Amino acid sequence: MVTVLEKVRYYETDMMGIAHHSNHIRWFECGRVEYMRKAGIDLLELLEEGISYPIKNVSCEYISPIYFDDVIAIETSLIKLSRAQMVYSYRIRREKDGELLAVGTSQNVFAYKDTGKVARLDMKRLAGLQALFEEDKKRAQ
Repeated sequence: MVTVLEKVRYYETDMMGIAHHSNHIRWFECGRVEYMRKAGIDLLELLEEGISYPIKNVSCEYISPIYFDDVIAIETSLIKLSRAQMVYSYRIRREKDGELLAVGTSQNVFAYKDTGKVARLDMKRLAGLQALFEEDKKRAQ
């Protein structure tokens, strides 16, 4: 599991001071990018090699409001991994009290930028993800 802390900015809220629901998907992305970085994957390098990592599916369950100036912890784990796709699980908690605010998942696939066809991640990059994935599976038991 990789945890990223974010402070909710004013522009991310609605007129009631509650974070707009669209931000949760952005926060998931913050967690996912940090997860891949921790696995040793440089996303810009991957893009330069012609491989993108689009989202095929994303979901979010909103449990409790997130407010302006809250510090949130975005917990990201891999729950499925292959050379062609990754499925991530996310938990957003309020940092000060640990309250669970939202949960979600995303399915990302690897694709060639020029054709959109499925790409397969090379074994070196896969190994970095696999190591974190194994840690996540142990933690889940």
